[in-house]
Amino acid sequence: MNEKRCSLCLWLVVVAPLAIIAGTFIAGTLARAADVGPGYDIDMGHMIRVRDGVELEAWITKPSNLESKAPAILTLTQYDIDGGRHADSPGSYARRGYVFVQAYVRGRGKSGGVKSDNLGTQVGRDGYDLVEWIAAQPWSDGRVVMFGGSYVGMTQWQTAAQLPPHLAGIAPYVPIYPGWDIPNTNGIPQAQTALILGYVSGRSLNTGYVNNQEYIAGKMLEQYAAYRPFSELDHAIGISADDWWMLDEHGQRISMMKMWLNHVGDAAFNLAAEPTVDSYSRMNFPVLTVTGYYDDDQPGALHYYRNYVAHAPATAIARHHLVIGPWDHFAAQAPTKMVEGVSIPEAAVIDMQKLHADWYDSVLGRGASPALLRDSVAYFMLGADEWRYAKSLDAASSGKQLTLFLSDSAGTPQDVFHSGQLTPKQNAKDPPASIVSDPHELPELEVASYAANEDLTSQFRAYQKRAVTFHSDPFARDTEIAGHIRLTLECSADTPDFDLWAQVLMVLPDGSTVRLGEDVRRARFRNSQFIEELINSGQVVQIPFEFNWLARRIPAGARLRLTIAPLNSPNYQKNFNTGGRVGYERIEDARVSTIRVFHEAKRPSRLMLPLAAARAPSP
Repeated sequence: MNEKRCSLCLWLVVVAPLAIIAGTFIAGTLARAADVGPGYDIDMGHMIRVRDGVELEAWITKPSNLESKAPAILTLTQYDIDGGRHADSPGSYARRGYVFVQAYVRGRGKSGGVKSDNLGTQVGRDGYDLVEWIAAQPWSDGRVVMFGGSYVGMTQWQTAAQLPPHLAGIAPYVPIYPGWDIPNTNGIPQAQTALILGYVSGRSLNTGYVNNQEYIAGKMLEQYAAYRPFSELDHAIGISADDWWMLDEHGQRISMMKMWLNHVGDAAFNLAAEPTVDSYSRMNFPVLTVTGYYDDDQPGALHYYRNYVAHAPATAIARHHLVIGPWDHFAAQAPTKMVEGVSIPEAAVIDMQKLHADWYDSVLGRGASPALLRDSVAYFMLGADEWRYAKSLDAASSGKQLTLFLSDSAGTPQDVFHSGQLTPKQNAKDPPASIVSDPHELPELEVASYAANEDLTSQFRAYQKRAVTFHSDPFARDTEIAGHIRLTLECSADTPDFDLWAQVLMVLPDGSTVRLGEDVRRARFRNSQFIEELINSGQVVQIPFEFNWLARRIPAGARLRLTIAPLNSPNYQKNFNTGGRVGYERIEDARVSTIRVFHEAKRPSRLMLPLAAARAPSP
């Protein structure tokens, strides 16, 4: 009995305290482990079956120790799902209480199917199935929003067009619009398309390949200098027809680029997968669109935006927000202090991920709306360096414009030092300017070293052979513009077709320049990139240029410089001026075109600047 009491005493005195200490230590260790952990868990390589039996690879990032149901963010991408491009996004959103789902489109990663489905309606159907799969998971509260830019912005619109019941909102920034802004610019095939195909060739992301500009630019110049057909470009830079292909009308495989080239100007083919008026009319969920003044895909982003506000339900339009600022394609996704050689004001270097996260919170009833989204449109007025707001994109403009007419008493400006004029008054008797487009010439070889470092401040294009330049007088007062600068050229030519390039620069009093806009046009697609109209000899036609939307204060003392030249660049399919089949013309058949640009009262070529709406008073 005494021995038992002693043993019990020993346990009470020695063992029990040790057990308590050990328990406390373990609990403390677990608490510290929770504190030092990342706060989220990743489920790699999850395979999700869609309606036709194909499985898509997904990575699912959840908040650690998730105990209640949570909303989800879906990214449907062709790039990567391991966080390489948006490394901090999955964890950041998981720590805010979201489940972040990244899924590969067909033919990428471990996903089944073929890549040719990823620019058609199939990608939207896959998006629908993913949204509904997510909503059915035990950890989901049934609400799914979408995230991503560029191609991943497109997959959001394609998914939205399929109207999945559990889609609660989309936030596409800088979205591409297949058939509208790629693979052609105003009907002119882009060489850049081949580069993108190379970037996502195979099943992994080819970052080293796409960053090897010595190879990419060199091969493009090589093709250009040898006058090789544009239809050979994809093969020349290494794109395998066994990787990127489509079936032609005979059921035969053909490379993706050749298929696109064979359908330049074909609206039914190019726009087969765009959201319909009917689908827009039933998109009753909020949208946040982001693009930039220097974004190559701004035309696509604004085309989606305009279609949405034209056809969506009024309740949805009231919840749509557009943010547009001084960014290029990449800076619109993560704003920086410098964009293509131009310093960006601090107020425009916003935290884009925080904006999106706060917006998701607000549309899901988890938080207040971001201050930047105080009205339907937020745009940044460069020069005044401040955010401004409007009910619509059109409302940012006053509805008035400053029209400057092209003028030169000799007809053709000699050079940038003996330029023509941009004047508010028409000259009734100016002879036309003459621009020679000779496909045999290779002007890009002469400026290749400059072009490699070309940015928004470059002005060497005005010094190129065949370029004609016009200057305005210095502005007498500060002038704010907001909208699309437009240029209309009244032209005739002695060939059935030709290409022109135009650029507008702001020339500051110290001689430095900043680009306000740049555009390319093909005569046969002058009225629409889907209407082909060759020119008859002696026929006078209007060639309309439309530059990217921007808002900028032009300071007193600054001038405008307009430069026009034949488009003759490795960045686009070269026009041999024959009016023949696009992309398959031969140098042996090339014709030298003499283009006359009229600037007389009866046929006035003109540059039109949209004047900004008056600044609304601060709330």
